[in-house]
Amino acid sequence: MKDFRHFLYLRKLKPIDSSSNNSTFLCLNILFLSIISISFLFSGCNHENEYQVMVKKISKLEKDAENRLIYKIKEQERYFAKHKTFFKPPDEPATRHGSSPPIFGIQICYRYYTETNADLASKTKIDAVYSYAVQDDCGGMLGIELRWYAGAVFAVPRTEDKQAKTVSIVCKHIESYGRVPSPPEYINGVAKCPSDTTIEYYRSN
Repeated sequence: MKDFRHFLYLRKLKPIDSSSNNSTFLCLNILFLSIISISFLFSGCNHENEYQVMVKKISKLEKDAENRLIYKIKEQERYFAKHKTFFKPPDEPATRHGSSPPIFGIQICYRYYTETNADLASKTKIDAVYSYAVQDDCGGMLGIELRWYAGAVFAVPRTEDKQAKTVSIVCKHIESYGRVPSPPEYINGVAKCPSDTTIEYYRSN
């Protein structure tokens, strides 16, 4: 830093009329500009590295949420195969100290909850349970926006023997930050995700 201030001082000096001093002054100017350029270059690299680290962190948080929601959907599948009904697990809020009960251990950024649809079961032969992974407490990580997930398991009658089977789906919202995800639907024998989502898991038993 001392040398850098020294260059700044020398740059302000007016050269004496001689070819030697003119050459020295020119070299100092070139050196000064080179130092400035290198400092900007390294500054840009640091910002780029910070951005890449944040992108990886967000990607990992989203993938963890996706895997946990798929696990919850599979648990509903197994439960229905044995009991012919669904269950509603307790909500799992995200906190810095872990959720209560800590089904998956410490939850970061995502909250998990499950809903049933009594109206659907009473009006049709289809029963359903919906599970969500939505952004919640990020433990002080301000400015992070995460994609939300919505999953569903539908119990529908088989065409061949009228016994119930399950059709499961998990949807990932593309850019729907900050609002409750729309649930998947069962239409004409197929589970479908909303138009602003992608399918991350699909299974028909």
